[in-house]
Parts: sequence; structure tokens; C-alpha cells
Amino acid sequence: MDTKTYKEAISNADIAFSNENFESAVKWYDKALEAAPKDVYALSRAGASLVASGKFKKAYHYFQKAIDTEPGNGDNLFNMANAYFFEGDVSKAMEYYTLASVKPCSPDVRARIFYQLALMCTIKEDYKAALINYQKYEDLDKTGAASLDIDIITAKLQLYVRLMDFEKADMCAVKWVALAPSELRAYMSHFNLLMAEEKYDEASQALDDAVKYAVTDEAGQFAVDVSRANFYQTAAGSPADKDGDFNSKAYELLSELVVSPLGDIRQKNELILSLAELCIKLDKLDEAIDMLTLLAEKPETAENAGKKDAAPEDKADLTVDPAEIDALREQDMQRMDALISEGAVSEDLGELAEVNYDENGNPVRVYPEGTFDDIPDGLDPVKFGLPTPEKIAELEKEAAIENNAEFNARVNYMLLSCYSAKNDFEKAYEYAVKVKNGARDGYYSFFGHYAEAFTMLQLAKEGKRFTEKEALDKYDRELAYFRNETIKRNENSNYALLFRARMYAETGKYDKAAELAELLDSDDKALVEKYIEDCRQDSEKN
Repeated sequence: MDTKTYKEAISNADIAFSNENFESAVKWYDKALEAAPKDVYALSRAGASLVASGKFKKAYHYFQKAIDTEPGNGDNLFNMANAYFFEGDVSKAMEYYTLASVKPCSPDVRARIFYQLALMCTIKEDYKAALINYQKYEDLDKTGAASLDIDIITAKLQLYVRLMDFEKADMCAVKWVALAPSELRAYMSHFNLLMAEEKYDEASQALDDAVKYAVTDEAGQFAVDVSRANFYQTAAGSPADKDGDFNSKAYELLSELVVSPLGDIRQKNELILSLAELCIKLDKLDEAIDMLTLLAEKPETAENAGKKDAAPEDKADLTVDPAEIDALREQDMQRMDALISEGAVSEDLGELAEVNYDENGNPVRVYPEGTFDDIPDGLDPVKFGLPTPEKIAELEKEAAIENNAEFNARVNYMLLSCYSAKNDFEKAYEYAVKVKNGARDGYYSFFGHYAEAFTMLQLAKEGKRFTEKEALDKYDRELAYFRNETIKRNENSNYALLFRARMYAETGKYDKAAELAELLDSDDKALVEKYIEDCRQDSEKN
């Protein structure tokens, strides 16, 4: 071997590689291989250069030569696995990672095998397996760097959230805060998870810490204030509300936020909606109607839905993982379930603020099974069965339209609730029809069906617009509709069953309503039975 030629070629190749001049690097590694055809270092680095250039087929040639030269070296198998992984051939990547794991490897490669496996498990949505592989990676990393890697900490946080293990997710968030004490996103993730666990005192402290250590501009302060308003609304009436003034504090703060120069159109609409919900809870119905009417008269068009005002260049990145938002939304839906069975028009609507956006007011992206966020840098998402950028744009537009339809349904739903609370059943009927026809969400659509029949019956009793026969015929049609929806045995079946029971009670069919109540869980059953008794007493009074 011409040692001088080899050393010079390797030196030049490594410099080119470090400067990301991969084409030149391959040429110099080839020159080194002319002097030493079986040199595993040159073969591996040449293959790595080609992988970085996206020339996978050529890379396999070099990696295979390295494997043939040293078949017992797991590092060579690991390099081949990486090439397949980055090309998107998960099956072949898994084959070679498995082979590498049972061969002698350098300590660094041994640990990184499990890091790669964690990524693969995340992509195929086996979150428990992904967490185990991340743990193996940390256990094998003798430097300790893996356990301090914020990217891995946040990846594990997301996995725990997807598994609905909020306690362990929050442990990751606490670690994130400790390692990045000036990063606002860490505090906001910690806050959101504490709220999901209903640890309100700790959640309040997380916001205080965010202001003290991480807020550096008005945008950051605005984001914290929006979260604090949500905290006051959600925690009102809990043991954390020691002075019983959380609702008034939420009202004051939201009133300031809606006139703030910060925040985009979509976020301002959400803030107004939250304030209106709070006004309903505080029995400020006319104020709520004024705000909601303004939103109803100026809804965003489908084509503009989801677009944001141009943000200043120095605006803080305060995004939160969609999975964290999903966790909070699930918590809100559980409260909604209880309120549905409690009554058609509840004075506690202020607690129903749904989380549709991140804490900075930006719409949460909605993708199919996988997302670009789960794909490591440098991979081609299409080869993992994920949508193309064009498809992503199409899906985002559809999601924006869907979010807009849901937002309008919420506005109409709240107006329906306001007018029902004021016993203005003519206006309530108008909005019941809008909710039924415009809602895409199962609950709102079902509520619209129910409320249309209910307001027709109230108007008939007042001698307005409908006869009692027309109203009762409407009840029969809607009961048939809800019966069919119950039989479908999907996620909306319980809603349908609750509304059927209520409608039977309202039309004097108490035994039928009680029969359906027996099918519900103990809490819902007790609420429906109470409603049946209330209807019976109202009937006896009249």
C-alpha cells in the first residue's frame, strides 16, 4: 500500500466531508481505496458521503464491501441499516439494525442502534416500544449526553402524552425546564400537562416561573396571559380558587386581552368566544349576545380560514405539540359529557372552552396517521407513506375549513344557549336550526337536532309559530333519528342515548326515559333520573 498516497487522500476526503462537499469527498475516498481496497474506514465514509447526497444505491455498494471485509463488525451493519432507513426502506433497515445489535459494535454505535429503533417505532406509532428503545439508548450512552438531550426529552414527552400518561410526560417537561430555564415553550408544556392533571396550584406556579425566567418580550407575556385566563376559567370553583374570584379575574384579564394589539384574527376570535362563554356563566347574557353576534356576523371565509396575519420577525416561537393540545381537549370533552347529561342549556358553559389552537393562537395542524414532525431530518416522508407537500397543503386547507365550521357552530351553539336562558325561544329556534345544519362535530349536530325540537315545543306552548301536534311530530322524528344513531354503536352513541332519554322525559314518557337511563353509567344515570323527576313535577304543576 502506498501509505503516503493513502494518508493524503484520507486527509483531503475528511476535510471535504466536514465541509459537506460530499461529491469531492467520495472522489478522495476512492483514491484512498485505490491504495487500500479493503480499508473499512474509507469504505464507510464514502458510503456516508453518498447517503448524505441521497445516492443510496451507490452507497450500498461501499457498505456491502465493508461488511464483506469485516462481517463480524456491527458498525458496518449499522451503516447499511442507516442507509436503508434514510432511503425509507424500513423493512431492510430493521433487518440490518437487528443484525448489528447481535454483533460486536463500538459503544457509540451500540447506543445509536436503539435511538434509530426508537425513531422507527415512533413512525409506526408503537409508542411504548419507542419509549423502551429511548431508555435503552440512554442506558447504553456512557457519556450521559442522551439523558440531557432536549430533543430526546421532548420526544419522550410527546410519546407519554400520546399514551395519556400525563404524570411521566410532566416529568419530561420538568426536566426540559431544568435544562432550558429560559425557554418559554418548556414552561408552557409543563403548565398544559399540570392542567390536564388538574394540578391547578402547580400550574399557576408554572406560569409565574415562566414570567420570571422566560418571558422576554410582549409576545411572550401575551401568550402567558392567554394561558392564565384559561387557568382562571378552568380552575374556578376548585380548591385552588380559595377566594372564589377566579371567574372575575378571568373576566378582567380576557377583557384586556381582546383589545390588546397583540394576537392574530383567529386568536382574537377565540378570546372573544372565551369571554362570551364566561359572560354566560356570570349571567351577563346580553353582553355575551353582543359579542357572539359580532362573531356570527363576521365569520372567516373558508378560503381565509387558517391564515394568520404576518407576524413580526422577532415573534417568539411558542408552539406546543399537537398531542399536548389533544390531551387538554380530551379533558374538556369529559367535562362536556357531564354537562350534556345535565341539561340542554347549562349556566356552566364558561367551562367548555375547547383548545383548538396552540397557546399562541395558531391553528393546530391536522394530518393523517403520520406527520412530518415524526420524521428525522433528511428523510423523504413520501417513502414512509406520508403525504406529499402538495397533499399536506390540501389537508391543511381542509382542516382550516373544518375548524372554521366548528368555530361557527360553537358561536351559534352559544347564541342558542343565551336565548334559551332568556326564554326567547323564537331566536333560540333560529340558532338551533343553524347549529343542526352547520355543525360537523357530532355533539353540536346532535344538540342542534335536539334543540330544534325542544324550542318548537316551547313555542307551541306559547301559542307561537307551531302547533303542539307539529312539535310532537318533530319529537317523534328526532327520536327516530337518535335511535338510529344509537344503533350505529359509534363514538356518538352515548350522546344519542342521552338526548333520547331527555326527549322521552319531556314528552311524558317517563318509563321509557327511565329504561334508557339504566343503560348509562352511574353518574349519567343519576343526572337523567333527576331530569325525569323534574319533568314529572313540572307536568304536575301545569
